[in-house]
Order: sequence, then C-alpha cells, then structure tokens
Amino acid sequence: MKIDLRRLYTHPVIAAGRDDYRTCTFAAEMNYFGDAAGNLVLDVNFRTDCAEILRLIAHGDAQYILHAECPPTLYREIFCSTVEKFSCTIPNERIKTHLDCMALIVLTRDVKNFSCGDWNADFDGLTFDLQRGNVLAYQNFQPLTLEDAENIFRNVASIFSVYRRTVDAAPFEVELAADKIKIGLSASDYLRYRQYCSRPDLQPLLNAMIILPALVYVFEELKADADFEAYGDKAWFKSLTAAYRRRKINFAEHILREENTSIRLAQEVMNLPITRALDGVAHICDAEDS
Repeated sequence: MKIDLRRLYTHPVIAAGRDDYRTCTFAAEMNYFGDAAGNLVLDVNFRTDCAEILRLIAHGDAQYILHAECPPTLYREIFCSTVEKFSCTIPNERIKTHLDCMALIVLTRDVKNFSCGDWNADFDGLTFDLQRGNVLAYQNFQPLTLEDAENIFRNVASIFSVYRRTVDAAPFEVELAADKIKIGLSASDYLRYRQYCSRPDLQPLLNAMIILPALVYVFEELKADADFEAYGDKAWFKSLTAAYRRRKINFAEHILREENTSIRLAQEVMNLPITRALDGVAHICDAEDS
C-alpha cells in the first residue's frame, strides 16, 4: 500500500513532497530481523516536530500507525501506538517475498477547530473539523524484500572450524583469534564427531551440541567488547556483519541491545536449532521403530 503523492486532502498533511506545512516534518525509521521463532520483527521509530500534532497524541486524540501488508498472501495488519518507538511481530507464515509498509499519524477521535501555526499561507486563518481516521502525516517505506533462505546465514558452518585437541576427557574450547571460529574438541570427542559429522540426519543434533554453545560464547565475548577492537578484522566477524547487513540490520547495534541476549542471538542465527535437533531425534527414532 502506498499513498499517492497526488492525492488531494481537504486538510493539511505532513509528508515528503507536500508543502502544506512550512517547517514541520514527519519521519519514520524501520529495521527488521527474524526472531528465535522465525517470525519477522519490525522495530519502528516515529519522529515529528509538530507541536500541535504531538499534543493530540499526548491527549489520546491521535496515534502512530504502522500499516503492513503482503499482497502475495493477502496479509494486512495495522499496528498502533502512542509512543514513538515500538516493535511488532508478524508470523512467518503470513508473509512471502516482500512486505509493503507505511507509517502514519491518524486521528483516533473527532477534533473540532484544529489549526497549526506552521501551515503555509494558503491555510492562514483557517480551522478544520477533522474526523476519526483522518491522516495527519504519512511516509511510504520502500518494500521489504525478504530472503528465501531460512537462516540469516546461508551456511553457518562456513565461519567455524572444528579441530582436535591434544588432551582427552576435557571440555571443548572456542577460539576467536583466527579468521574462522575454532572449536577444539578432546581427542575422543573429535574422533566421534568425525565419524558422524557427514551424516545429514545427525547434522541438526551436532549443530545444537557444538555450534550453538559456541555461538553463545561468541556473542558473550562481543557484548563484553562493545568496540569490537579485538575481532573487527577477523573474517568470521566480517561475515556476520555482512549477513546482518543483507537483512538491513546494523550488526553492532543489534547485538548490543539489552533484550537481545546471547542465547537469543545464537538461536536467531541458527533458526531454532533446538527444534531442529528434536525433530532430528524424532525422525531417527521413528525410522528405528519402523
């Protein structure tokens, strides 16, 4: 959905390409990412410097709206808020190929004799009786093109290297100093890993057992080094950054958000590794029973 800039309104509206207001502006920013359940999460930030419109929002007479729709699936939903920053989640099965979004400020109640000192000369001295649902400001977003890949990474294993340690019966180690994230297994564990790592039916289990905890450690280390000075030149760090950039997400800002815990980030990257591992167990057990 997009509002045609040529559309005529009976009252002033703030939008790019319109001159109803002399200096007041309206803008919205939107970032998106996949959550641990594979759903699409939209982070939206609205901004306007129009005092009269802000007053309407503060009094509950208007609200911020994100309109989202996906034509291929006929999905359409409106998310409403009275605060400038908010998040909304769209189930993965409701969207396909792309998502059209629009940011608006819309009246929630009828408003009599509305006026603004920033209107251009055409509206000097005028007031308007506005109705619930009237648009006060809007911004069209570029369509979000959604990757067909299930994960943020096309191949998670490409940034890891599993090697054999010289000690036996010892915990595994994770090293971040090389271009690949190195996972060191004890001698006996490494032999068992090599024996089974080429089996497709065991891959989800091995990923959950080895890659997932390693990723949790990676994100813990990155959160502890907010400047990323120790890792910024590593190939694995650049690969992570580029993968998030393809999703139009600032990697550094995303991982440093308080709500994005290391375990959540690791699952986000691997797209529900525990679920995949349990599905793998069920598949193996069902095959044995039959």
